[in-house]
Amino acid sequence: MIIYIQSIEYDLWLSIENGPYRPIKTKNGISITKARNEYTDDDENLFSMDAKAMNILYCVLSISKVNRIRSCKNTRDIWHALEI
Repeated sequence: MIIYIQSIEYDLWLSIENGPYRPIKTKNGISITKARNEYTDDDENLFSMDAKAMNILYCVLSISKVNRIRSCKNTRDIWHALEI
């Protein structure tokens, strides 16, 4: 399944492997999460990767596995729950 996801878009796999993207900015040497109105186009594209990867996983999994992952909030949690 890893190769399948990577073949669709490698950033989808990175979203699974590294967890969901969280846009941050640095202010006075401290990293803080950006407000929604501060997102750039790049932030929004990377932010959507988790949703796209989650959709792929829901589509390729059997119903019994989907039932096991319904409470997962992101693809990294799904991946660990499935122990793939």
